[in-house]
Amino acid sequence: MVWCNHCAKKVEGFRPEGGALACNKCGRILENFNFSDEVTFIKNAAGQSQASGNIVSSVQSGITSSRARRSRIARDELMNLRDALQIGVDRDDVVNMASRLFDMAADQNFTKGRRSELVLSSCLYLACRYKNLAVLLIDFSSYLRVSVYELGSVYLKLCELFYMVDNPNREDLEELVDPSIFIERFIKSLLKGEHDEDTRKKVIKTTTNIIASMKRDWMQTGRKPSGICGAAIYIAALSHGIMCSTTNIAHIVHMCGATITKRLNEFANTEAASLTVEKLNKSEKSILLEKPFTPRPNSDKEVVNCKHKKSKCFGYGLCKDCHEKFMKVSGGVVGGSDPPAFQRAEKERMERAAREENEGGTG
Repeated sequence: MVWCNHCAKKVEGFRPEGGALACNKCGRILENFNFSDEVTFIKNAAGQSQASGNIVSSVQSGITSSRARRSRIARDELMNLRDALQIGVDRDDVVNMASRLFDMAADQNFTKGRRSELVLSSCLYLACRYKNLAVLLIDFSSYLRVSVYELGSVYLKLCELFYMVDNPNREDLEELVDPSIFIERFIKSLLKGEHDEDTRKKVIKTTTNIIASMKRDWMQTGRKPSGICGAAIYIAALSHGIMCSTTNIAHIVHMCGATITKRLNEFANTEAASLTVEKLNKSEKSILLEKPFTPRPNSDKEVVNCKHKKSKCFGYGLCKDCHEKFMKVSGGVVGGSDPPAFQRAEKERMERAAREENEGGTG
């Protein structure tokens, strides 16, 4: 459809015998350009033959073809990363998501001045985080042989680019990583096929229960998931007669041995540390069979202490959404110990009070 000034409307033009474009209503010439599919030649001033006219490019411009080539190369690199890190040959959904993230980042010139493999790894790790896959950022840095801090810096800037940092509307992408998703992978690396399938399942079950207990005791909050998972695997392995050291666990979970020891010391101060494996599994099973929390009849009269002041109080001074997030993070309020930071502060307070009392009695 073209615009005809004489008819004052859009009309379907026609081009008789490949000539000028004319209006099919009034016959007015709209475009005086002649197009031809055949190549004709003319002689120039020097007497040499040359092609007549100009070559009209197709709808796809050079920029489009360049972008398609860039996307194709990026997708191939992402598939190589996926296979090298053993994320899963059938996980094309992760590659598709990472490829779309890379295209969005490249369109905003995020790749300018940055190594493409770092940007691709950050996109793939972000997709793995969204899909809850057992992949660590240090796995990518080890494969690329770069510093994990360098890769982490690119990853954080990528999150800022997609408005995933300090954005209340994107809380689903900022949730803490659940340590339980790494259990099977780490235990498989620890056992190395030297034990039967029944032993492996028992170790996984015990590790899961220990992590659930740590979660209720506030040991998981604010801690790296690898340290929590490493300490739980170490306890579960020794409980089932599998000899290993904290050094072996630290090498598998990519954490410092001192961090694993610190998590073990914190777990030793909880009530679950005094239980046997049978009692621990039985305790976890009884907690799972408990009825879920239900709000009290007079909960609507309580003050809401969360940010949703206009919502109805569901329990513990929180609205329903904040209460569910609190239960998910803390693992519940039944059968848990005080947080380690609170225990240390309380211990220091009692020691300071005892010291002041002794100094007062001496004086």
